[in-house]
Amino acid sequence: MLSPGYLNQQSSHKALRQFLYTPIEEAVNIMDSRQKQHLQLLNIDTPAALTTHLEGGNNSPPRTAIMLRQIATPNYEMRRVVQLCEKYHLNLLILTIEEDKFCPNNPCKYASGRMGFFEGLGRNGGRKIRYSTIINFNQYNGYPIRECKTFRGKPFMDFHHNLFLQEFPQLNPQNIIDCSKWVMQHQKLGNNLYRASLELFLQHAILFETFVLSNCELDITLMKVLPAFQEIVNNFGIKPLIVHSEDPDMEGDDYWQLYPKHLHEFAPFDRRKTPRYEAPFDKFIPAVINHKKWTIGSK
Repeated sequence: MLSPGYLNQQSSHKALRQFLYTPIEEAVNIMDSRQKQHLQLLNIDTPAALTTHLEGGNNSPPRTAIMLRQIATPNYEMRRVVQLCEKYHLNLLILTIEEDKFCPNNPCKYASGRMGFFEGLGRNGGRKIRYSTIINFNQYNGYPIRECKTFRGKPFMDFHHNLFLQEFPQLNPQNIIDCSKWVMQHQKLGNNLYRASLELFLQHAILFETFVLSNCELDITLMKVLPAFQEIVNNFGIKPLIVHSEDPDMEGDDYWQLYPKHLHEFAPFDRRKTPRYEAPFDKFIPAVINHKKWTIGSK
């Protein structure tokens, strides 16, 4: 197993990525092979809502890809994943957690409340981003996401899910599955949620995720994700199938939490109802990596 000391070296990040991730073409081939082998993987706790999707009933199980997110929203990370799923003929499922608490200190939740719309590059190469704050951070801090509302009174989760389905008409509401009950059950029992989650990707599905190797997220990767991943490898002798949800060359860049500019008209922004933010929200700055690297267009 890779040690924290070893990970301090520059080359160790590459080694960790190779250990955790599988290139998508290889992951699809491995998943196909494992399904044909009908592996008997005991003691894997599959969410009830996923059983039919992953096991296929009397039919062959579908090629499935999964993202674990509090909400389904059409940001650039999601757009990349949808494109990859179409290219490799994967059925994409978004596992949401409606009962999770809305916390602006979480970069993903913050970005879903203060939406940034990418409008191209400026004269000096900087990104032109137009922001719309669609939720009262102070009012809903700590509330379950399902109870949050936008400034226009629309359920916050419904707004994002409707925008998601509008952008990806090839998908439908059945592609979004609430797994709150399963997540909360593991948390209540004190089970290793990371291990239980990663076990789902041994045979029947591929996980799209990015475990950022910088800032505070590095601690989560080292202390939570990596031990759970290693335990699974030790127990089953095979790796969970994880594919980068972000371009590895732009890992952790806040670009992935932005939206195309054409979606700005749908953001329920109302300057008259937007409160002046209290600390720490006015000083919150999501981590940005690879500031000067820019290889992806606006669409």
